[in-house]
Amino acid sequence: MANYAQVKNGVVVDIVLADQEWVSLQEEPTEWVEYSDDAPARINGDYIDGLFYTPRPYPSWTRDEDGDWMPPTWYPTEVYHDWQWDEETLSWTAVQIIQ
Repeated sequence: MANYAQVKNGVVVDIVLADQEWVSLQEEPTEWVEYSDDAPARINGDYIDGLFYTPRPYPSWTRDEDGDWMPPTWYPTEVYHDWQWDEETLSWTAVQIIQ
């Protein structure tokens, strides 16, 4: 058994644990790509040039040259807060740390 991702138009739409015989019996066997735990596929993630990438966390984020998702503004460096992304304002919002 192996892990397979169904890829349509460069996007992972399904993942299964199956054998090659099962894949070959599918309607579109070429849509199924084997992947490993070292480079996992994720539903709604991208498959680009033979590599799987995580899904976009927010609509405003874009990929950098390494394929990592980047927010439109840098992550704050202030250590007195935890931060969460606010897609509505396209900014980081301080979250109170509960101790």
